[in-house]
Formats: sequence, C-alpha cells, structure tokens
Amino acid sequence: MGATGSSWGGMVQDQLPPNMRSRPSARTSRVRIRIKDKRSRKGDSANHKYTQMPVVAGGWTDFYQIHRPAALSSSYKRSADLYKTLRIPYLRGLSFSEILSHMKRFLPLLSLLLLVSLISCQSKADSKAPPSGPAEVIFLQLNDVYEISPLEGGLTGGMARVATLRQQLLAEQPATYTVLAGDFLSPSVIGTVKIDGERVKGAQMVDVMNHLGVDYVVFGNHEFDLDEPTLQKRIDESQFEWIASNVLRADSTPFFRQEGEQQIPLPQAAILETPAARIGVLGVTLDANKVDYVHYEDVYASARAVYDSLAPRTDLVIAITHLAIEQDRELAEALPGLALIMGGHEHEQHFEQVGTVPIAKADANAKTVYVHRLVKDPAGAFRFTHELVPIGPQIASEPLTDSVAQAWEALAYGAFKDMGFDLNAPVATLPEPLDGRENSLRLGPNNLGIALAHAMYDAWPGVDAGVVNSGSVRVDDVLSGAITEFDLIRTLPFGGKVLKVSLKGQLLARVLDAGLANAGNGGYLQVWQVARTDAGWEVAGQPLDPGRVYTIAISDFLLTGLESNLDFLTRDNPGITEVVSPEAGTTAADIRKVLAQYLKKL
Repeated sequence: MGATGSSWGGMVQDQLPPNMRSRPSARTSRVRIRIKDKRSRKGDSANHKYTQMPVVAGGWTDFYQIHRPAALSSSYKRSADLYKTLRIPYLRGLSFSEILSHMKRFLPLLSLLLLVSLISCQSKADSKAPPSGPAEVIFLQLNDVYEISPLEGGLTGGMARVATLRQQLLAEQPATYTVLAGDFLSPSVIGTVKIDGERVKGAQMVDVMNHLGVDYVVFGNHEFDLDEPTLQKRIDESQFEWIASNVLRADSTPFFRQEGEQQIPLPQAAILETPAARIGVLGVTLDANKVDYVHYEDVYASARAVYDSLAPRTDLVIAITHLAIEQDRELAEALPGLALIMGGHEHEQHFEQVGTVPIAKADANAKTVYVHRLVKDPAGAFRFTHELVPIGPQIASEPLTDSVAQAWEALAYGAFKDMGFDLNAPVATLPEPLDGRENSLRLGPNNLGIALAHAMYDAWPGVDAGVVNSGSVRVDDVLSGAITEFDLIRTLPFGGKVLKVSLKGQLLARVLDAGLANAGNGGYLQVWQVARTDAGWEVAGQPLDPGRVYTIAISDFLLTGLESNLDFLTRDNPGITEVVSPEAGTTAADIRKVLAQYLKKL
C-alpha cells in the first residue's frame, strides 16, 4: 500500500495544496517524531519527548514525556542476578536448575558489588569535561547481529567489545549515538532454547543491547520470525528506541511499547538535539518477511513523507535502513538531501556514495562496526567522516556487558543439558576447516555447504542430488579441529528435516536458476551432484533433462515457498510428483544428525 493510503489519519487529498496533490511524497498522515536531547546524561527521561507532526504545514503538535517501563521482565531480572557469578568457569557445565541453586548463595554480595560498581562508573562519567574543538556528533553503527559473544575462537566480534568502543567514543564525545540497523532478535542458537518453559527468542539480545547502550534500532526482516506476542515482549523489554517509518501492524496502526496501561506508539522518526546540529532520523525496512501481523508501506513514499516533515525542522536528516543495497541506492537517488544512510541486511561490509549520499554497512555479528563522525566547522558547514573498525582482541571486553553475555550462554548450556544434549560431547575431528562464514557461504560453492548437501544426499540412498539453502547455516564462523554437539547446534540452529522430493526436470532447473540468482543472500543454494556448465545444468554428470523426473534430498524449509525468489517451490507445485518425509527418530528427521553422521566418516 502506498503512503497516501495510510489509516494514520491526517488531511485528505483535496485539503492539500494543489502543488502537492499528485506527489506520492505528500503523505496525508501525521508523522510521529521522538525528540532526544543528548546534552544531558543518557537515561534522563525528562529529556525524551514525543510529538506527532503533520507532514504538511498547519495542524497541531502534541508533546508528552516518555517513561521507560518501571518493571523489567522476569528473564531480564534473572540474568541480572546471575551476571557476575556466572563468570565462574565450573558453572558452564551445570543445568539451569543447578545454576540457580549456586546463585542463591551469592545474590546479596552481588547486589552490593553491582551497586558500588555502577556508582563508581557514574561518578567517573559525570566528572569528564566535554572535549574542546569543533562541535561533533558520533554515530556507532552495527547491523545484523545474532551472536552476543566473539566468534572464530575469540578473534572477531563480541558485543562486550563493542560496549568498550562505545564507552571510548562517549569519552571522546558525549553526543554519541549507537544504532543497530535491523536483524538481531532472530535467529541464534540461544534463541531456540526454553527457559522456564518459554523459548528465549531474542531476549538475550535485548538484554545485552540494553547493557551495551544501544540508542536506536529499526526492524529487520528477521525480527518478524517471532510471533506477535513474543515480539511485543521484546519491544517492551528494550531500553532503546525503535524507529518505524514504514512498518505497521496488520490493521495499519503503529507498533507500540506497552508501559503499564499505556501503549506508546513507536515513532516514525527521531530528532536528535546536539550541540553540533539538530539531526532528523528516519528508519525503513524491506518487506522480505510478509507475516500476517505486519503491514509494510512503500519504502520510498514513506521515507519521502518523513524526510519532508523532518527537513524544515532540522539541520540535516539521516536514515537507518534494513534494505537490500539496490534499495539503498534507490533511496539515495530519491532523497539526495540525505546526509547518511546506515544500512543492514547484506551481512558484508560495504561503503559507497550515491551522489552526495554515503551508504555504509558493517559486517554481520559485530565483526566490524562503522564509526561516523559529524563535524561542524567554525563556518557552520557540516562534514562526515567514516571509519570501519574491526572488532577483535585488540578491544577489551566491557565487564558488565561481558557478564551479561556469559550469563545467557550458561543458561543456554544448562537448558540444552536439561533437554538431553551433551554440548561438549565430541562428534568428529575435521581433517580440514569448514568455512561457515556467510560472506563465503552465500556467494558461491563452499566446503561447508557442499559437505551439508553431500550429507543430505547420503541420508537418502538412491537420490540424484542434494540441495540446501545457505541460510540454513547460521554459525558465521570457521569450524576446525574437534567438533562438538554444540558446534552442530550453532551451525544449524533451525534444525528441520531432510525430505526426499521427486520433481520434474523443468522445475529443478528453475529452482537451480533461482538459487544461483540468490548469490549474496541466504537463498543461494549449495548442492551435491549438481554442476553448472556453459551448456547449462548437469545432474550426476549428465545434462539436466527437462522432461525427466529427478529425486533430490532437500531441506524442508525450501519446500515452504518462503525462501527468496523460491516462492513457487511448495508441495502443491504441479512439477512435484512426490514428497517423502522421514520417520520420527531416523537420522533424516534432524538435519544436524545428518551432518554429524557425515562428519564422522571424514
């Protein structure tokens, strides 16, 4: 639906000035804008205001104060009690109930230590004098973060390290904003476990992000992997702002934060009051995850409407986006006045300039972050600089955020143990490393992807080929040496079955073509016994015959029609002649067991 069809209210078309009636950017709804004054300490609710402003001149303005939820969720409270104690190594092997029994002995002391620590940190922060020199604003940008702890044996990533960088930037310039450009609630191995009978589903990310000090986020497509009640819990638990310029609930009303009996609508935009500039912020999301409780408005019309509302009230406007890079480019062309686009979705770092608009994306899982510095020189001109910062051992972990992450990992270990998993149990020793990094797995044939497709092929003797989507693998890490059950779970957190599917060659060719076109995202297909030549596709060394029926081993997710550009691949497609599902308890009933069985043979 275009922006002019919004049910948010406002003026009808015939009330608009004649020169605006035909423009899709002349949105007829009010724009919800949150105003934040960074000149005071973060968390001072007296300096967080909310307003609704009409897009076109005239109308009314309504201000009221923002209040954060007074009560934290039970999971948040529980993890807060456990942070410091969970740094004791021996707890890592215990079940959740065993961990809780150990914690009870330490809680009074922990509470006192945490209070002293917070008072000390606050005193140090308050005593810092503002830096001299030109006024400046800093934006610390992350995107697509699914893991709270470092990867690759501790060599990359880690939210506690990002927290340290944020503190360093705040010491340099108090007007520092930390933003995450979508995709953080799902998927992850910790998110799949149940604690107190309820799946974690991103609670660990919100908890860590709260402690890190994230200021602003936008929805990513994976936020909507969660059902609506669970997503509402995560929004309510969060202590950061969600900007939603084009994302609504199914009834075209805004998503909201529940604060007691009050529902606070998520803003379509924010205005940052800083010593250097008054900065407008909009946030848009692609419509890749079309679940039944979400309504997406047109990205460009929505962005134009919000931009037109912000521009007269600010010195400059920036965008936080979760879009494909092609969409970011189109946005930059449509809104050449944007000062910066901080994007996500692709998972690989990228920087380019479209006209005068910089577009920046960091690597997924906080392997890198972008630091953008806005300087206002004595003449009043604004200038942005951009620095891609690797996150690794050269940056120390901030202790409290690190303790939060360790607490959640220990809870996950305990929950898996209660489920019967022995996460430290050896599965196999790899003769060579398997590369599960997304910037390899999603761009071409990859040894882990090929191994997985081969394993699926072996799980159904007699099939012609094995086919799996790269997005099934979420480890974003290199597996080497001794592989444990935990390695398998974090590699394939979704689990799922391996199906035996018979389909016509014409449909198989269409599937393979779509998978090849998906290079760069999770829909890129890893295959076994399939090859692409100048003459076309081959299966088992022979040219693919469009009229023949082939039988392949395929991941069950691929048959849902939910993968990018593969919406036609469903059980009711007339090109599919048979679907065989594995019996419960067999190896093929769990893709992780399929991979384990294969790795043991290496």
